[in-house]
Amino acid sequence: MIVLVGASASGKTEIAKKLYQNYHYHKCITTTTRPPRSHEIADLDYHFLSEEAFDQKVKEDAFYEVSFYHQYRYGIQKKDVLKGGVVIVEPHGANTLIKKAPKEVFIVYVDTSEAMREKRMIERGDQPLIVKSRLENDRLVFNKALISRIDLILENEDHTLDELANMVHHAYQNLHQGS
Repeated sequence: MIVLVGASASGKTEIAKKLYQNYHYHKCITTTTRPPRSHEIADLDYHFLSEEAFDQKVKEDAFYEVSFYHQYRYGIQKKDVLKGGVVIVEPHGANTLIKKAPKEVFIVYVDTSEAMREKRMIERGDQPLIVKSRLENDRLVFNKALISRIDLILENEDHTLDELANMVHHAYQNLHQGS
């Protein structure tokens, strides 16, 4: 499973979309308590749950991992972890997956400058205070040193999304040909 890790607006979601389109990977849908953005579709982009429903899933041991990010909870339900899948997580989630399934996960860190990420958040319509808060929080949360293993670092500044997806796909395939 390909695990994409990157700060807000680093491009990880768009890279994941290219992996689905160009290479037929499967999306591992993340569950969250945050409200959907205007363009997001429930059970396609995320499983959107109330706090109560999320709590119930936790009690049922339905999650592979759970994390707290920007005042909302996120989790990967066991039913949504797929072989040949792609999942987007934050560093804590990546470390949990590395610990629980070290040979099954391929960790990709999407590295993008803060200036580029700020520009993307503004362009997608995020409120200025939210942009500022995310940038400040992401400096701490998305520090590469916090991730126990990174298999590929993608510099998302000067490449097209197709080129970045191609880099991920080939690195992932090369890893599996060697095993």
